Amino acid sequence: MGTIYIDGQAYEVDSSKNLLDVCLSLGMDLPYFCWHPAMGSVGACRQCAVTQYRDEDDTKGQIVMACMTPAADGTRISLKNEEAVEFRESVIEWLMVNHPHDCPICDEGGECHLQDMTVMTGHVYRRFRFKKRTHRNQYLGPFINHEMNRCIQCYRCVRFYRDYADGRDFDVFGAHDDVYFGRHEEGVLESEFSGNLVEVCPTGVFTDKTLKKHYTRKWDLQTAPSVCTLCSVGCNTIPGERYGHLRRVRARFNHEVNGYFICDRGRYGYEFVNSLQRIRYPRLRNGEGATEETAEVQPSSDAVLAHLSDLLAQSDGVLGIGSPRASLESNFALHHMVGEDRFCSGMDGAQQQLVQRARQILQEGPARSASLRDIAESDAVLVLGEDLTNTAPMMAYAVRQAVRNKPWREAEEVGVPSWNDYAIREIIQEDRGPLFLGTGAGTKLEDVASFVYHAAPADQARLGWAVAHLLDSGSPAVPDLDEDVLTLAQRIAETLQQAQQPVVISGASDGSAEVMDAAAAVAAALGGEERPGLLALVTPDANSMGLALMGGIDLQEAQRALQDGAADTVVIV
Repeated sequence: MGTIYIDGQAYEVDSSKNLLDVCLSLGMDLPYFCWHPAMGSVGACRQCAVTQYRDEDDTKGQIVMACMTPAADGTRISLKNEEAVEFRESVIEWLMVNHPHDCPICDEGGECHLQDMTVMTGHVYRRFRFKKRTHRNQYLGPFINHEMNRCIQCYRCVRFYRDYADGRDFDVFGAHDDVYFGRHEEGVLESEFSGNLVEVCPTGVFTDKTLKKHYTRKWDLQTAPSVCTLCSVGCNTIPGERYGHLRRVRARFNHEVNGYFICDRGRYGYEFVNSLQRIRYPRLRNGEGATEETAEVQPSSDAVLAHLSDLLAQSDGVLGIGSPRASLESNFALHHMVGEDRFCSGMDGAQQQLVQRARQILQEGPARSASLRDIAESDAVLVLGEDLTNTAPMMAYAVRQAVRNKPWREAEEVGVPSWNDYAIREIIQEDRGPLFLGTGAGTKLEDVASFVYHAAPADQARLGWAVAHLLDSGSPAVPDLDEDVLTLAQRIAETLQQAQQPVVISGASDGSAEVMDAAAAVAAALGGEERPGLLALVTPDANSMGLALMGGIDLQEAQRALQDGAADTVVIV
């Protein structure tokens, strides 16, 4: 902590941050474009200018960029100095020289960062009278609309896409004031995180094409905090609704889970909610002789409840079938109604056994369950039997951040602060921290992996047990291990042992409990009083783990109960 002085007022702040970060944290109005809390500073837009003074006797000062200046103890700055105010106003004016000023028709209207910053700086009149620079827009796929003429060259998009999401089909082209952000040719963006361009862009260059077709303004949406249901990670989201239809999904910040971002599956996989094939009201079948057109009628809710009450009261046995994709509240209500012995999880026997094993490991095992934040902050990662890009995309994103931590910390040791993104990337270049992948087939994470081991689940488990034995002699040894695999196990064990915060990731995707047990053994061998082991296990669906905690029978047992006559009525969620 340290004391800085802003316009003569003393403030206690975190000295490890930059001046822009602390000013915004203090609730002060200081405009910016290129800085982002998840991506640090590069000093590209020159919009956050302040006046910095040498000491209390200095009355002239000098213009500095707040995002590139550390909030060191004793720093004296002014946000209200006339020279700094005029400088910020001139910056926004030249950034807006080629902007089409099409706010009334722009899809970003209502939550446009550029609008907010323009008003904040006081720029209200355009003096430029010459022909504007124009660009040709690109087709970037079915999810993202491209309007390059609105660009102010903040570089947020390319920094996120290439530096943080490791995408390689999007870049910046051009020179001087003629800069273009897009693909080398039109085509669908390949990154599974491309939808975040919509949120990191402070203008209307990248907008949500799925929202565009609904013709809805942002201020007309009804929103509420929610959690993504399209994988087991549980990213925090903000869905927006109008007229009873879901219109879009945005990321909701959660420091321990998804941070500021979500994957494209979570952002754009919502349209099934609006399907006309979904059952939207209670229905009762008229009878066996009814035609297809009249087989179902729309009764009142009271009539349906009365009918169901009679059915359940007259039944000799009610079987409830839940679903790992349904809400825990719905599953619990069904579980409470029929009882645990007659409640089915909706999972088949093999899947339920795997999920139950994952639950047992996390409940009774020696390793703590790792959050996405834990993974993103780790400096060595071992993945066994899990294709994270397909099963848990935001966990794959966290792993991509993790491989930067070891070289990043080495850069910090030479005095470069962690928020100075451009300087650190110049120092570390392509250097990456250790990531070991053990999978059955190729995955997209291989582009940042230190070593990849393709093998059957049983062989992946043998590798894991070998690593665990090398870390802890009390763990069972693996006989008849191939020399190359033993060498790899030694390399993995040494790397994990030297790491400050290693993490092990596995899951149920390859159908092997042995692989999860081996991953748990490695995490246990790494653990200790000073450094507890970190283990992340991926389950198939959003509420698979919740149903494992709830208990119940599997689908095969439910089928036998129906065949044996133990139940004559079924309630399905």
